[in-house]
Amino acid sequence: MSDGVGRRRVAAAALALAVVVGGFGGLLTAVPVRAQTVDANGATSFSVTAISVSVGFSPTTVQNVASGTTVTVMFTDADTSPHTFTIYGRQGVALSNPSSISPTELNKLVYGSGIPPLVNLNLTGTDTTTATLTVAAPGWYEFVCMEPGHFQAGMYGFIAFGEALPANLTVSAPSTGPGAAVFIIVGTVVSLVVIAIVLGFVVGRRRGSEFEMPPERLGYPEPTSPGPSTPATPTDGSALPSENPPPR
Repeated sequence: MSDGVGRRRVAAAALALAVVVGGFGGLLTAVPVRAQTVDANGATSFSVTAISVSVGFSPTTVQNVASGTTVTVMFTDADTSPHTFTIYGRQGVALSNPSSISPTELNKLVYGSGIPPLVNLNLTGTDTTTATLTVAAPGWYEFVCMEPGHFQAGMYGFIAFGEALPANLTVSAPSTGPGAAVFIIVGTVVSLVVIAIVLGFVVGRRRGSEFEMPPERLGYPEPTSPGPSTPATPTDGSALPSENPPPR
């Protein structure tokens, strides 16, 4: 095998390795764990940040915010994706499992129930916006992101005014185990590796044929095209019959 063919096969193997490293590097990217409950200790203001990397809010739960007074909410978008900070207007009601509710159903629940949200802040980009609200009586509420797919991905949390949150109101951290997306990515990576290896060997074999030695250089006679046939001579010395015998 020539040096040129060897270099091409090495390049194909390197390409396959790069595809594997790149694909699995994306799979191993760490997902930040969501913040824990924040106790406002009767404060009249609180801050919430939207984080797309972990598909959630930080913090996800806030308790003991002052009730009976005007409260200021500061909402910050930590990336360039659009988000909303929307507090569901029904006190003491948690929305259904995010994975079982569609964006259309969520919109009907939040805006079509006849009870408007306590707060609805919209942001696109790394900005901060504020709002004020008054909650007269103690109670807890759920807040969500209304952007399509965000609530379903786990972008929600809970807030309590004048009291602590119930113990059963928790927001789980994003799953870091393998899911359908992981298997799709792995399948794609494996397919690309196989294609890269096959192409590398096919190109190498085609290019390598240019450097193959001819048969005569290897000690074999060079093949020749067949010529006109020569009549055989009889072993008894008699003449062969003529193809055109003389006329009688």
